[in-house]
Amino acid sequence: MSYFLWLLPTIFWIWAIIDCISNDPERNTWIWLLIFLHFPGAVIYFIVRRLPNLNLPVPNYFRRWTRRQELWNAEAAAINIGKAHQFVLLGNLLYDLDRLERAENAYETALEKEPDNDQALWGAAQVAFKHKNFKQGKTYLERLLKIDREYKQGDASLLYIKTLLELQETDAAQTQLEEHLKYWRKSEAYFLLAEILAEKGKKEEARDHLETMLRNLQGSPSYYYRKHQHLVRKGRKLLKTLAV
Repeated sequence: MSYFLWLLPTIFWIWAIIDCISNDPERNTWIWLLIFLHFPGAVIYFIVRRLPNLNLPVPNYFRRWTRRQELWNAEAAAINIGKAHQFVLLGNLLYDLDRLERAENAYETALEKEPDNDQALWGAAQVAFKHKNFKQGKTYLERLLKIDREYKQGDASLLYIKTLLELQETDAAQTQLEEHLKYWRKSEAYFLLAEILAEKGKKEEARDHLETMLRNLQGSPSYYYRKHQHLVRKGRKLLKTLAV
């Protein structure tokens, strides 16, 4: 038993090297750290490169405790400087800490000071979506997309599509999805369009979009594929229904 415990750090180190070579896009940098630092390097690699991709839930109270000084500074800046930018930063931090009511107030204050602030519109739209206030979220997103159609490399466009679907504006969502996919090959967009087409009885088109999504994911780096496993499962499940 003691021999096995002695061996564990080496096993972990070997796993880190294999994972780095197989999956990490910055392997040329990280492999040297692993070689020279051995087990401590493996621990650093796991924390910095692998842990963020595991999407492990962190309790809100822990995140709030570790970022309490950061929150205090952001609140002080919003009060003392009081420009839209400071309220956006405060809103972003509160959103990360899942304090949505306060985040919403911060974003709204930023928009009162600067109505066309794209970051404030984006933050307010995300809060509205989480609160299921889809009509308000749609308004924020339409304003944002008029300012910058490519905001966040298509993330705003995709959230707008999901908002339209929640509002049961299916035709408008389909039109937006078809336009969206001309610029961004986001996996979720392929899946959402496939769902719409399947519901309309356009099985062949739906299959094409699902197969494209699955091919893109299978051809992506391993860490990205793992991150989107839920879409892989949903896509394969929908494909089976379309094959009937």
